[in-house]
Amino acid sequence: MKSQLDHIREVALKDLENLRSLAELEAARVRALGRSSELSQFLRSLKERAEGERRELGELANRLRGELERQFDGAKEKLEDVAYAALEKLDVTAPALRSRRGHIHPLAQAQDDANAIFASMGFRILEGPEVETEWANFDALNTPPDHPARGMQDTFWLQGMEHLMRTHTSPMQVRFMQAHQPPFRIIVPGRVYRNEATDATHEFQFHQIEGLMVARAGEGAPSMANLKGVMEHFYQRFFRDPNIEVRFNASYFPFVEPGVEVYIKGSSGKLAGKWLEVAGAGMVHQNVFERVGYVRGEMQGFAFGMALERIVMLKYKIDDIRLFNGGDLRFLRQF
Repeated sequence: MKSQLDHIREVALKDLENLRSLAELEAARVRALGRSSELSQFLRSLKERAEGERRELGELANRLRGELERQFDGAKEKLEDVAYAALEKLDVTAPALRSRRGHIHPLAQAQDDANAIFASMGFRILEGPEVETEWANFDALNTPPDHPARGMQDTFWLQGMEHLMRTHTSPMQVRFMQAHQPPFRIIVPGRVYRNEATDATHEFQFHQIEGLMVARAGEGAPSMANLKGVMEHFYQRFFRDPNIEVRFNASYFPFVEPGVEVYIKGSSGKLAGKWLEVAGAGMVHQNVFERVGYVRGEMQGFAFGMALERIVMLKYKIDDIRLFNGGDLRFLRQF
């Protein structure tokens, strides 16, 4: 029995010689002194011995336990001293390593800004489906079957040619007018799709902001003057330039009459000193009102549409639209 205690002591001291960390020390201590250790099992077995032998062996075993506890305590102090010495070598005045934090995409930031500006003017913000019917996307908006936009080369048609990926967010204007009576003012931001080649200024998918303001015809009904005022207020706030001017050039869009292209000129950046086209707009065509169920001639209003990427590129002097969807962190971190 004494030889067993000698063996326990030898194994425990050998474990102490190979320790490199406090975790290893704790594991060795459990092996030598824990409830399941050989020493603990030895002490529990003494109850089967005669009283004199039990007293003698118990005294030896407890003496060994005390010795091993002192050895482990001493080893713990040495390892802690080594750990503290390593900490003292750290330069606590050195700058910390900073992890990069994500942020909102520049297009999402711009959309939030635009929504806030239009909301301050009383516009309601709506969203609609990206898969649309031919009727809502074209027919209801006074776009005849022979219009070039209805061709395969300009539109993403789905199987069966009854549905398509919307080419603008104007179909939501149609849906809203079918369910509501004027007066109202709404904007419809969202992603749209065009079947065209991608280059620095064109993408097959991009974002639009469509606007609509309608009331009963007569005094106080929305006019071209109101449209220009809304456009001027929006662009001055969006570009944070109170000197921005707005100009209308006559143009053609099937769903408005008269139709105009909206140009702006500012005092800084890409807008400085030159007129740039930023939107299409006009007075809503009476054919559109008739198709959504209004009585022809009873309603009057204006509509406008702009590409979000276009105005963001002007605001931040971006020359390639493909950067928005490229995932290049060097570009995105600038915002």
